Amino acid sequence: MLIKFFIKQFGFTMNRIFKIIDSTSRVSGTIASWFIIFQMVVTVAIVIERYFFHRGDDWSFELAWMFYSMVFLFAFAYTLVEKGHVRVDPLFNLYPLRMRAVVSSISYLFLLIVCGALFFYGIPFAKTAWAIKECSWHTTVGAPVYPIKTMIPIAFGVLGLQGIAELIRSLSVVIKGKE
Repeated sequence: MLIKFFIKQFGFTMNRIFKIIDSTSRVSGTIASWFIIFQMVVTVAIVIERYFFHRGDDWSFELAWMFYSMVFLFAFAYTLVEKGHVRVDPLFNLYPLRMRAVVSSISYLFLLIVCGALFFYGIPFAKTAWAIKECSWHTTVGAPVYPIKTMIPIAFGVLGLQGIAELIRSLSVVIKGKE
């Protein structure tokens, strides 16, 4: 009863908050798509450099993996808001609406545990990287990795917010019985 009252009283405000979270997740998808383009340009530069000039630079490999990681980090939340993640349960679409919402709610709870851990452990991880100005030791260039490590808590924070929004939407379906 209390939950139904809460939904009725704060439904409008919650919908506005959900729209903001959804928009943020979609912006992260736009950022990911730009990093795909950047990564393609760097990969083409690697190929041209290697096959036409018979040399390879470490900077290009460093940049390629950094852009590649940014694509995945920023695409997580976008994929969630667009319902693009693969569902493992082959019977999911055969379930009634409420049962699908229960299964989704449980899945979102697990997602939030993972996001919470990566967000809260990622912050000191990034702080340490900034404090020591951490650089890559894989190549002679020693590219700075602290900006990439900073993106870990940011990306999982955005994914966690989207997960919270999806969890509340699923619980609303469980309670109301309709979308």
